Amino acid sequence: MSDDWKYIMWSNELSFMFPTSSRFGVWRRPKEACNPKCLVPIVKAGGGSVIIWIAISWFSADPIITLNGQITAGDYMDF
Repeated sequence: MSDDWKYIMWSNELSFMFPTSSRFGVWRRPKEACNPKCLVPIVKAGGGSVIIWIAISWFSADPIITLNGQITAGDYMDF
């Protein structure tokens, strides 16, 4: 078995986007209007996004980095 794999750094990122608008209908009885079981949480003020990035190697795992919004290639290289 070659030890070359020990000297490679692996990285991965996940991006989560929160929708800015989603419309759907809800059927409920007149007295159920404010019942918590009939309410759906929504994201207001334009939604948003978050990026989670991690790098691992044979010798270590870097801390998970959370980024809010978008980054440029230069920002990415600074991490």
